Amino acid sequence: MSTRLAIAAVLAALAPAAVLADSVTLTAPNSGATLQGEAVDMSVYFTDGADGAYEVVATYVSDAAPGEPQHLIMALGEGDDVSFSLPGHAGTLYNFQRDGGILTVTGQATTFAPLNGS
Repeated sequence: MSTRLAIAAVLAALAPAAVLADSVTLTAPNSGATLQGEAVDMSVYFTDGADGAYEVVATYVSDAAPGEPQHLIMALGEGDDVSFSLPGHAGTLYNFQRDGGILTVTGQATTFAPLNGS
């Protein structure tokens, strides 16, 4: 086997792991973007909220229930940074971070194991 072929095989094997991490950056109210994950897709936008906070709206749908979109809404003030997994989708850790006029949302594969064993 040639060295090039071996390198190509290794890169092909690693490619799915690289697709699991996704990030979007929003810089203006009412603009939006979509994170596409392995099992969950999430569309995110923000509006100007009370007291300078951003009201962040995320709508997500899973491959298991594509006809049942779920929603979450949160207020993020300057410097806020929050991470969590969605109910039933502990394999992806989502991070929402506000820095000045920039909102960054990231979804990253994780090996989270719930404390209660479920």
